[in-house]
Amino acid sequence: MEKKWTKTNLILIPIALIAFIAYISLTFNDPVSEQNDTTTAEGKLEQTLKQIRGVGQVKVYLHYDENVPVETSLLDDYFSSGKGEKTVSGMLIVSEGASDPAIKNQLLETISRVMQLPTHRIMIVPMERKGDVE
Repeated sequence: MEKKWTKTNLILIPIALIAFIAYISLTFNDPVSEQNDTTTAEGKLEQTLKQIRGVGQVKVYLHYDENVPVETSLLDDYFSSGKGEKTVSGMLIVSEGASDPAIKNQLLETISRVMQLPTHRIMIVPMERKGDVE
């Protein structure tokens, strides 16, 4: 009886270890990539806009619309990773320098050209400063 128990342990322990490692590798989230804002579209745009004189700190929020293909079949869910591609349809920019009309206008023109969006789809608002009192 003792020998059978040992053989079973020798077989089950490596299988359980492999299953555990596979589970960890599939569910592990990389905290470095989550904290790195330059990997997202918003992060890249924020870093670029901060370089413009007078803009100061910037926060970018993008609104996406999903383009769904007209012709779909029942098998599309099984053979494709997504039904459509996301396109930016609107933006909200919160900036320290947006209280200055010249900076706000410069941001609006720059973002409109770079993102190829009409200006009515872009909203730029001043960022609240901690010392501001209304």
